[in-house]
Amino acid sequence: MPSSPATPRASPHLLELLAGAETLSRTRDLRGIFRCAAESAMRFLDGRYGLLFAVRFTPPELTVGLLGCCVSDGTDTYWDDVCDGKSWLPVDPLLADCLLTDFGHAIRQEGDMWRLAFAIGALGQARWVLEIHSPTRPSKNDRQALSVFLRCFENQQQQWEYANLDTLTRLLNRKTFDDDFERLIAAAELAEQALKIPLERREPSHAITQPCWLGVVDIDHFKKINDNYGHLFGDEVLLRIADLMRQSFRNNDKLFRFGGEEFVVMLRNVAEDHVHNIFNRFRIAVEKHDFPRVGRVACSLGFARIDPRLSPAELLGRADEALYYSKNHGRNQVNGFDELIMSGKLRITTPAGQAQIQSDIDEIFL
Repeated sequence: MPSSPATPRASPHLLELLAGAETLSRTRDLRGIFRCAAESAMRFLDGRYGLLFAVRFTPPELTVGLLGCCVSDGTDTYWDDVCDGKSWLPVDPLLADCLLTDFGHAIRQEGDMWRLAFAIGALGQARWVLEIHSPTRPSKNDRQALSVFLRCFENQQQQWEYANLDTLTRLLNRKTFDDDFERLIAAAELAEQALKIPLERREPSHAITQPCWLGVVDIDHFKKINDNYGHLFGDEVLLRIADLMRQSFRNNDKLFRFGGEEFVVMLRNVAEDHVHNIFNRFRIAVEKHDFPRVGRVACSLGFARIDPRLSPAELLGRADEALYYSKNHGRNQVNGFDELIMSGKLRITTPAGQAQIQSDIDEIFL
């Protein structure tokens, strides 16, 4: 009896890529999506290091900004966030080549390594480029398989944006705030714990040693803008404010549209003597910006240090109190809750708040 033809077996690398796609489909964190996609691609192509770029097309210039890098020692693969969001660079010929076709890729040998670039997105609409350096030349089938996998990355990214971003400003939306706030409080607690450890005994996990902060931004007289110029120009002001926030704060700072004309900023690892200047830099950027039709716009800000001993409601309340002080005392200014308390301009009226302030004073002077 003749034997039946052997069933083709999938390569272990392809099975690993399929496993990466399955993991990617269950990943909900944005940095996790980036990391999973880059690490899966690296393992599939036996890459030694890789770079994930965001693409920005501002006619006539096409530029890229580094989001993160991936390094492999041949056994394990490690992802590292870069995400400064400030270093936009012109694309080189290899990156440009892959962006000229629909979900295209380009390959070139450089020394003893093969350099590959994969566009993630349709022709003219690619928002990311993945660059991988490998000691072996991948087959055409492998390159096509990875292009299909990167479509999964794009789909997952789009789902994340739909669930987490404000539809107008593309900042984080209100419903994502609670989870991010809990993580910010946890980071503040780690920072406090790290400060108690002698410098020579600190480990990499103790890297965040400066305080965390919550800032609230409110556009001054926004109702008058809508009443005088219409909601179309009011929306344009919101869009420009969001752009100025992205330009003024670090890429890894959390920026939210909290509702209407109110925005929230979460900062990690910022020294106390720098935080006021950081918020004030944004206020000045708004003050100097020329908004279409409307002209000049101003905003008021209040911020508070994240004390992990307090509840989220109390922490948000402190930042709100500082904001209300700014709005009630001339607008277009920045105030910090602790500064206002220490100067006697604000008073804590709740028993719990008074007890906490007294505890803080005792820690300083006893």
